Amino acid sequence: MTAPILVLHAPGDPAAGAPWRGALEGAGWDGPVVAPDLPGHGDAPPPTGGHHELADAAFAAVGYLADAGLDGEPPVVVGIGANGWPAQLLALGGRARALVLVDGLGGPWRTAPEAVAARRDQLRALAADPAAVAPHAGPGTDPRLAHGPRPHDSRDLAWRAARAATVPTLLIESPASPTPRDDLPDLVDAWASPVDLRRVPGADPTTVAAHVTGWQRADGM
Repeated sequence: MTAPILVLHAPGDPAAGAPWRGALEGAGWDGPVVAPDLPGHGDAPPPTGGHHELADAAFAAVGYLADAGLDGEPPVVVGIGANGWPAQLLALGGRARALVLVDGLGGPWRTAPEAVAARRDQLRALAADPAAVAPHAGPGTDPRLAHGPRPHDSRDLAWRAARAATVPTLLIESPASPTPRDDLPDLVDAWASPVDLRRVPGADPTTVAAHVTGWQRADGM
């Protein structure tokens, strides 16, 4: 049987997990497809305290797999957008048999002072947004997610993660990716595990699912 697959949709995506689940099943993925609505999306409540962090999806994923009865079998993990980083964390922690990153490598890169300034501006914008500071009544997308989490912005972190990679990886990059295009060849060269880079005109669920299922069949996952 095909391995299970876990999809971590992009933060703030109002459609949440359903389109990814439908696209993968429609493309013929014949293993279990776990594409939950992440905290603060759909019917899923926000994290305790209402504060969204970039690593949230990695912690939530462990519970989703357990709920699906799949906690004993590492899945193929797909990370979309900013949730590429929590997908990488799962892979680096031995919780994935393979990794798919969709516009998920991080960027744009910032220096430490630039990152601090960006975080300051992000918090100021959140504090000035009445919907974001009010309690989230749900269901639906938590208004706080309009202010992040954003993709990680450390070039050094991206390269360190690439050099530490241990599982087969599919990188799907579209024009919407925040990763500087000129850096992609060197980042792929730095990848320590087998890696396949594919460029697509748009990273919609149907397009991504076709690439993922084709890659899975070629590699026999």
